[in-house]
Amino acid sequence: MLELFYSPGACSLAPHIILEELGLEFERHPVLIANGEQLSVEYLKVNPRGRVPALVVNGRVVTEVPAILTYLATLKPDAKLLPPYGSVALARALELVAWLSSTLHIAYAQLWRPERFLPEGADSTPLVDHARTLIQRHNAEVEAWMTRPWVLGNDYSVADAYLLPFYRWGNRIGLAMAVECPRWAAWTQRMLERPAVANTIRVEGITQFD
Repeated sequence: MLELFYSPGACSLAPHIILEELGLEFERHPVLIANGEQLSVEYLKVNPRGRVPALVVNGRVVTEVPAILTYLATLKPDAKLLPPYGSVALARALELVAWLSSTLHIAYAQLWRPERFLPEGADSTPLVDHARTLIQRHNAEVEAWMTRPWVLGNDYSVADAYLLPFYRWGNRIGLAMAVECPRWAAWTQRMLERPAVANTIRVEGITQFD
């Protein structure tokens, strides 16, 4: 039994998409960050860190997007959502997933939740301004990758699912993503044409991909 705890439009969108791509049976549990539900007593019993996503596998909890995506890809290796074990391509795929988690995602955290990174009462303005600069710098790096159909090349992978929320987040903070990152925008449209992606977005009820 698989159970996914997610918040609409959060980074949990990635494992939500991959569960759909693989056709796995799972239970959905929305945890609305906008309402502070990630800090509820009930959810903290699932993930004491108070973050989404959390994947419950036969009663055991797995957290952190890179770990969840890697685990899900191993459930159906024939789907080839990660390159073969022992290959440099696999290392590069995990490198990219780790970079999204440790670098691009952190820049958004500094922008939206600067209190996590500062002493209590500190002025957050310099950090927030710097975070926006970092996001645009990282976005330019992503745009430079976009020379092939999918993030890793010709094959769709878990890295594509993980990248999608960041394009939407750029629009959310007022960046003109389609203008600043046209190749990333074209990739996003290919993503939205995938049935699993379209269904997941419909279930989560999210927009701002234009």
